[in-house]
Amino acid sequence: MKKKDITNQPLIPDTPEIGIHSDINEYPPGDSVNEHANLEVANEIIGRKEIGQQNNNL
Repeated sequence: MKKKDITNQPLIPDTPEIGIHSDINEYPPGDSVNEHANLEVANEIIGRKEIGQQNNNL
């Protein structure tokens, strides 16, 4: 069997680097982000009122 030539194999660097790609910075905040945040607040207020109504009905 023929031995493998080690010189053709890539070398592992002394300090390997790990990177993470995230597209969070590709979408700058704008009107749609602000509108979504406002909808979340509105849903929370409505949810509190509904829970209060259910507690009053007990």
